[in-house]
Amino acid sequence: MNFKLAALSEVYAKQICDWKYEGEYAVYNYPEWNIILKQKWGITQEEKRNKEFIAVLDKCGDLCGYIRFVDNHDFVTVGLGLKPSLCGLGFGYVFMQLIKNECEKREYQKIILEVRSFNKRAIKCYKQAGFKDVDVYNKNTLTGECEFVKMEFCF
Repeated sequence: MNFKLAALSEVYAKQICDWKYEGEYAVYNYPEWNIILKQKWGITQEEKRNKEFIAVLDKCGDLCGYIRFVDNHDFVTVGLGLKPSLCGLGFGYVFMQLIKNECEKREYQKIILEVRSFNKRAIKCYKQAGFKDVDVYNKNTLTGECEFVKMEFCF
């Protein structure tokens, strides 16, 4: 599948809130739009969306995923989401190449991401894309305390 990058519009952001992951992956489900709008999540704020978020579209222009780039001066922290119906189909590696290409264009030297340790599918994908484990730690989240793996990629 060929992906292209575009601005993450409010329409796309609302679509992401409608995505529903199954089973243990349900921790990645966003609350309803009106809830996160009141809580002022970054994805709801136009300025932050324009600065940090990118939509990943298929060749027909349908939303397939998103990437968030948080600039930390020495490195970029990346968050990402793939449409639930596309998970487990092998698109993750291509998605990671898009991320690395975009980070290289932005001249970042290091990419950091964190992933819940139970998400073996994602961890395998990130390792195949050249990311290395650098830390394991517990963190409080909206769904309670969870163990995370911090991974990095250096250019």
